[in-house]
Amino acid sequence: MTSATHRVAVVIPCYNDGKFLPETLESVRAQEPCELVVVDDGSTEPATLALLDRLSKAGLRVVHQANGGVSVARMTGVRATSAPYIYPLDSDDLVAPGALTRLADALDANPRAVAAWGDVEIFGIGPGRFRIGTPSGLDPWLSTYVNDFPLASLLRRDALLSVGGWQLGTAYEDWDLWMAFAERGWIGVRVRHIAEIHREHAGRRWAGVLVPAHNDAILRQRHSSLFEHRRSNWRRSRAPWRSKLILPVIGRLGMVSEMNKQRLYQLVHDPGRLLQVRLRRVRQRLRRSV
Repeated sequence: MTSATHRVAVVIPCYNDGKFLPETLESVRAQEPCELVVVDDGSTEPATLALLDRLSKAGLRVVHQANGGVSVARMTGVRATSAPYIYPLDSDDLVAPGALTRLADALDANPRAVAAWGDVEIFGIGPGRFRIGTPSGLDPWLSTYVNDFPLASLLRRDALLSVGGWQLGTAYEDWDLWMAFAERGWIGVRVRHIAEIHREHAGRRWAGVLVPAHNDAILRQRHSSLFEHRRSNWRRSRAPWRSKLILPVIGRLGMVSEMNKQRLYQLVHDPGRLLQVRLRRVRQRLRRSV
């Protein structure tokens, strides 16, 4: 299969994170043949720069740019590839065995879907691994309250480019993209297998993904129609009734910060998911104290 016929392009931004990159690349190379590009987002760490140089000399496509953040780095990688499906992958995460084939097959079988995703497995800090479920589809109403999509999902290139790709800074770029898809009434498909293997390490916790930083003003401005049509979208939403009844009430709490509202939204919408993370934190603290 030549690069011109690859279904998937994997784009990996890397900023001073060479420690985990070889394992990430190994997980990609175990997938079906695909385009693969690493975007050096202005790394300054000598070990990372040396690794990228060795990988480039060994034949890996490495694109260098001044530091611009994850959104800019991803779009640099998109422009450097041509496959119809894009898979953004952080340089410290892994792709589950067979995941790219399952996700690409799902998009092939669902021409109207602009994205495909699977469940997430968490590992890293503390013993063991655990699985996090993901949404069954794109819900315009729910997207104005929570962002519970995995960081790594397979996206149609033409759909991604038609909404301008990733545009906002860290902690907003993925939510902003999902809202752009939902705003247009586009659909996605969930594959009921683990697709992303998310690594926790110092300074990077899954809880930060479950309760992302939320700037209501930015998202309201960029996706005003979603907020203007909340009521009509509420009627069509397939979210659980507890979410449909309680999330709007939380949203009207005037003395609660946006971050705390986000925690409440997540607690109400998917209490089991948040409980898994919290219990894992408690176990870690108990083991350290023994």
